[in-house]
Amino acid sequence: MKKVKVDARGLACPEPVVRTKKALDETAEGEIQVLADTDNARDNIVRLARSQGCAVAVAEEAGHSRITISKKDGKKPHHDLVATACAAPDKEIVYLFDSDHIGSNRELGKVLINGFLNAAHSLPNKNCTVILISNGVKLATKGSYALEVLGKLQEQGVRILICGTCLDFYKIRDKVLVGTISNALEIMQRMTSAHNTIKF
Repeated sequence: MKKVKVDARGLACPEPVVRTKKALDETAEGEIQVLADTDNARDNIVRLARSQGCAVAVAEEAGHSRITISKKDGKKPHHDLVATACAAPDKEIVYLFDSDHIGSNRELGKVLINGFLNAAHSLPNKNCTVILISNGVKLATKGSYALEVLGKLQEQGVRILICGTCLDFYKIRDKVLVGTISNALEIMQRMTSAHNTIKF
């Protein structure tokens, strides 16, 4: 029986779930042991595994949880619980960011943006466009905490459009390090023709 180990300790959301899903996808039948050091990561991994029709056992150890996932070949996922579905590859999705953080708490909002962009990075549909307007254009500039994940998305073929007017307003056009400086017409065309636009 195939045995796989995933050490998800110290990883920020959604990386523990992303790595567990990758192990599940690559294992037709066998046992996957995942180490997680937060309640959130543990609970999300357990929910993912169960949604895939797997048996799950959790053991609490010093400073972390050991999650044992047993996958049997031919076991069908519970589609109503799977949180990894997305639009078909030919359907474009637009992710619109109008701020450099999400919500009212700036520090938490930065964590959330990184988390959602990393989640988008792990989705199978890469027919996506990230649009940055207003204060959101700062995400693509020198010193931004989101540059690494935006770079990964761009490498995967995700389009990143940045409002040129907004950059000029903040006087940061010369600080753009990732993406394409765009305009209102192109941005409106993308949002209008997209299968879905998700605003953060």
